[in-house]
Amino acid sequence: MKIIDLSQTVSETSLFYPGDIQAGADFRLKKIESMEEGGNVNSEAVTAGVHVLTHLDSPGHQVKGGKLIQEYPLEKFIQEALIVEVLDRKEIAKKDLEPYQKEIEKVGALLVRTGFDEVMEHYEQDAAFRQKTKIDIQDLPQFTQDCADWLAKFANLEIVGTDSLTVGGKQVHGAFLKKDILLLEGLFLAKAPKKFVLHCFPWKLNKVNGAPCRAVALI
Repeated sequence: MKIIDLSQTVSETSLFYPGDIQAGADFRLKKIESMEEGGNVNSEAVTAGVHVLTHLDSPGHQVKGGKLIQEYPLEKFIQEALIVEVLDRKEIAKKDLEPYQKEIEKVGALLVRTGFDEVMEHYEQDAAFRQKTKIDIQDLPQFTQDCADWLAKFANLEIVGTDSLTVGGKQVHGAFLKKDILLLEGLFLAKAPKKFVLHCFPWKLNKVNGAPCRAVALI
């Protein structure tokens, strides 16, 4: 058995969705106590938005009265997954995925890699790159509306994910979430094979419409 990590590092220097830092919905680490400073233990505290970095969206995120993340059984977060690559494009269009229809019909999770995970990795690891790089919403690859509407008709799909920080705007989110398809955003997919078993358990939070998760490929 082999396990490949598909998750961003949860760090203050990771790449956040544009606007999250200003809204206080990013990740912050605070030292509470330090043995080097005379404390009895080493201890830290974290604050984070529930849609921070690699995370899941449930319907309640953008659908009025929609289900919350804790309402799903754990089985929802384990799915046979397929990766389709749509590289170096700002839009994930229906025509890009139609050739894979028969394969999509056989899995519970469709994950689309655009290559944006390379940008996230570079940003995470390179301080100089972080200083000179500004990512706006329009820089994030997103599903077109017709693609989202088409995928939402696949009754077998439980999860749709991408290496981008968003699948798209409110209507794109709604197309999936109204059909009870969870969204998995902010993935690292470069090292994963085309097919594997996806595990993406969210934090066990109560009364939230999404949660950070540790996504892995089990081979």
